[in-house]
Amino acid sequence: MYKTQDLSSAYGEDLAESGRGLEAGLIFARADKCERALSAFEACLEWRQAVMMATRLNFTDQQFNLLARRLAGESLESV
Repeated sequence: MYKTQDLSSAYGEDLAESGRGLEAGLIFARADKCERALSAFEACLEWRQAVMMATRLNFTDQQFNLLARRLAGESLESV
């Protein structure tokens, strides 16, 4: 029998592969797969959601700074 988290993870991966990063991140977050949710939010430049996941993951100040720089760099490249 499949667990709900397993199904959610599989669905999240399918969404991420389809380029639906926000939805994938939300599914991962609901399944308590915070690291994977953070990656999905970063990939689609959803910085607010990424910061919320980083907070849930208890990021240090240094980790937050690196996350912010990655997101800012990606945002500038996409313009």
